[in-house]
Amino acid sequence: MQVDVDYLEESFEGWNVRVKVVLSNEELSKLNTASIQDIEDFKIEIDGSVIYFNSFLSIAEPWEDEPLEELIKAVKLEVEYRVKGLLNKHPP
Repeated sequence: MQVDVDYLEESFEGWNVRVKVVLSNEELSKLNTASIQDIEDFKIEIDGSVIYFNSFLSIAEPWEDEPLEELIKAVKLEVEYRVKGLLNKHPP
């Protein structure tokens, strides 16, 4: 699994962030796509073996004093954690 920040854009109210996850064929075969709809806080798009996690970081949130690099790092780690969970859950 390869996880990278694919897109970052500042807006008036915060930051639009997109994390790109590229899965191997083996990982893709283990992916529980039915559980993707259960993931909150992200708009998710699937394109073959690539999954895009779109998020918005509002400047009004309590983390406004955190450096942007730390926030992006946290989003990336959360996405990786969520995808690992989808790989470990077997479809019903």
